[in-house]
Amino acid sequence: MSFALTKELEEYQAKIREYAQKTVREYAKYMDETNDGGDKIVKDLANMGLLGMKQSRKFGGSELGERAFAIATEELGAESGGASHSLHTQQNALQLLYSVGGDSAAEWIERGVKGQEIYAVALTEPQAGSDLGALQTTAKPEGNELVINGEKIFTSGATYATKMVVLARTSGNPGDRQGISLLLVDAKTPGIKVQKLDLMGIRGAGIGYVKFENVRVPKDSIIGKEGDAYRGALKGLMISRNGYAGIALGIARGALEEAIARAQTRKQFGKPIIEQEWIGFNLADAYIKVEAARLLIHRAADLLDRGVEATVEASMAKYLAAVTAVEVTRTALHVFGGHGLNRGSKVERLYRDAKIMEIA
Repeated sequence: MSFALTKELEEYQAKIREYAQKTVREYAKYMDETNDGGDKIVKDLANMGLLGMKQSRKFGGSELGERAFAIATEELGAESGGASHSLHTQQNALQLLYSVGGDSAAEWIERGVKGQEIYAVALTEPQAGSDLGALQTTAKPEGNELVINGEKIFTSGATYATKMVVLARTSGNPGDRQGISLLLVDAKTPGIKVQKLDLMGIRGAGIGYVKFENVRVPKDSIIGKEGDAYRGALKGLMISRNGYAGIALGIARGALEEAIARAQTRKQFGKPIIEQEWIGFNLADAYIKVEAARLLIHRAADLLDRGVEATVEASMAKYLAAVTAVEVTRTALHVFGGHGLNRGSKVERLYRDAKIMEIA
């Protein structure tokens, strides 16, 4: 593959970088302080025509592909992990809708691309974690309805979504791969209780605990074929994994840029501290790791764009980018010294974001 960006990708990068630097840079402080506001990011990108970068034109997208998604998550992540995660959640939901429902989900994909619906992704459970086969949330048929009961944890977008993309068991027992269905549920449906989680990082992305207590929805809330969502959901999550890598890469790059600028202007013993070997060598090491992570991410994105199942490549990219984010943000804190420890400083915030990405 060629790692050079096409003209279309360069133009897309320029637009989303301008938005990130002019809007997200300042707005990130609000998101971090209030633990709110990720829906604005989704709506802004939709209004600018930048949200549907990888969706087909028949769904209102621009068909720029996974490399454009990687660019978007990096550019937003360089200013705010929460902002980038908010984009990722919307794209993750759209990918799940398509991977499970295909063209039958066209209306909801198009509405998501246009920002007319803001989605939460309700998959992870307190007991099952991310093991989709072990999920315990049920959606039992009663007449023309389904009755949903269960709990979801770390549900991205939960606090501000208009719709929730929910995996639930419509038949079978925990451990069975069959019997799992994907449902699209109105977030205001009676019986849904949402509790915002006060996480250390990725703040403002609407991450919450969700309880479904006798939530009644129409049977046509099922996306795709009833009881057959397992494989499609795994495929969708695999594709979206590279987006997590993009968030981590952005966090690392943002911290590195701050550290370099600080090291070039801060003086000790009559010279900029970047001229001190420890500082210079560590910043060079950080730069190498950021560039390596980007190459892995774009390699995986290119494979995905060509229809190749890139589970290994996307997993490697996610791992390296997350580890790099933690290492680089730690280096940035050292470069800033005590000033970097101030609550709310950019490098302190990115350090907290990075730790979340290492675990997520």
